[in-house]
Amino acid sequence: MIGFGRIAVLGATGLVGRHLVEALCAAGADDVIATYRVRPPYQSKGLEWRKADLMQPAEAQAALIDARVVVHCAGKLSTAAELRRDPIRSVTDTLRIGVNVLEAAAAQGVERLVMLSSCTGYPDGIGMKEYLRMFEGDPPAAWFGVGWMHRYLEKQLEWYCRYLGRIGVATALRPTLIYGPYDDFNLQSAHFVPSFVRRVIGREKPIEVWGDGMQTRNLIHAADVAAAILAALGQEQGYAAYNVATPDSVSVNEVLATLLEVDGFADAKVVHLLEKAGGASALEVSGAAFGARFGWTPAVSLRAGLADTLEWYRRTANLPR
Repeated sequence: MIGFGRIAVLGATGLVGRHLVEALCAAGADDVIATYRVRPPYQSKGLEWRKADLMQPAEAQAALIDARVVVHCAGKLSTAAELRRDPIRSVTDTLRIGVNVLEAAAAQGVERLVMLSSCTGYPDGIGMKEYLRMFEGDPPAAWFGVGWMHRYLEKQLEWYCRYLGRIGVATALRPTLIYGPYDDFNLQSAHFVPSFVRRVIGREKPIEVWGDGMQTRNLIHAADVAAAILAALGQEQGYAAYNVATPDSVSVNEVLATLLEVDGFADAKVVHLLEKAGGASALEVSGAAFGARFGWTPAVSLRAGLADTLEWYRRTANLPR
């Protein structure tokens, strides 16, 4: 890791970026450029903080000066809650950020770039989503805009790397639903895991679940995504895109039940709002190809990851147990 030279982590105060910085420091990296915009920077050895609004091309260019390796984790969350509130803004903002970052990286000719993409780009329909099948049809209606946005950024990265040769080695990683400490716990924009965490710790009664709760999701802890990024930095040449997923999916009901058990909320009341949409019934994603290529396996179990997230949020919010 140290031999790669200066590494720029874009979005270093976010969910994945924060875990990635911790992983880089643990691996001995001591020359890391870390960007932030709203969330304040934090103390960590070997970081050079650069404030950057990556929606501005000039600031994206300035953020990458002297970087040989770039990890692009920045963007706006397009959770179901956020898309219900505003179906356009998070998508177009993330597109602008991505275009600016990739253009700046290509202009500088960075040696390596890893970009977080998304499984929302997969076409609708049942069956396992293998990494080579992203572009076989349109994304589902609920994710049409965000899915096509991530598809476009993947192709832009492939273009700069494979066809123009302006980025040396490039990898797009498509993680499933990421959770963990440093997540967004705002009830107006959060996805269902941090929303449940906040409601469980707040002892909310009743806890509402949209739909019947049988819809399944593949959850992955942010520390495992950070480990996947470190592995992907070892790609030897060219462009590639991979899924990053855990072996098994879990239902929304199971996630809530685990949170209630771990936190000792024995007298919780759960109400299912059957009249409200609970999202796609399932999104089965295979991360086998990435694991086979890089020897990566997720290390954080769902129970351990949820317990970790509960304790972090309680400690951060200064709430009693």
